[in-house]
Amino acid sequence: MNISLKYVHLHLKLKTTVMKNLKFFAVILFVMGMIAASCEGPEGPRGPAGTNGTDGTNGTDGINGTDGINGTDGNANVMVFGFPGDTMTSSNTSLLFQLPITSTLMDSSLILPYYRDYNWYQAGSMGMSGDYETRYWYRISNQTVSLNIQNPDGSDYTGADVIWDSVRIFVIPASQFYAAEPDVDFANYYEVESYFGQK
Repeated sequence: MNISLKYVHLHLKLKTTVMKNLKFFAVILFVMGMIAASCEGPEGPRGPAGTNGTDGTNGTDGINGTDGINGTDGNANVMVFGFPGDTMTSSNTSLLFQLPITSTLMDSSLILPYYRDYNWYQAGSMGMSGDYETRYWYRISNQTVSLNIQNPDGSDYTGADVIWDSVRIFVIPASQFYAAEPDVDFANYYEVESYFGQK
């Protein structure tokens, strides 16, 4: 029994020694492999440029498309006259604006005045919050446009002061004016401005 125990002990010692040597040898191989892989020589000189290839042949031109439909003519003759605003009171209910146009042009044009009271409103409609109503008229003989405020019931204005920031008056010559398209609300300043391309 003593012999077999010695044999086992010797066998284990030999196995341990071999394993240690194998591990050591594996580590050395791994380190040498890493060193060999990371070594790099100097970069060589650049080689000569290759020759250019020949150009390909141009393709044939495609067929021209058909012309599109012409758009509607604009109205280059639309005019917008801007005036400074004013304060409307119960004792100052009207403003008068002189237009620099002829009476003939005024007589053959659509006249659309707008005023700005925080927002743009067309004259001839209710003012901001329905606190007042506006009216307008124009005199062809002296090329003037008058704007007036009154109470919503049509009586003389008795409310608080109303400050208009500015007034703009569109003059649209009839020779260039076409029937209104159904999607244009002429009571809306922005739609009229956009429709006629004015700024």
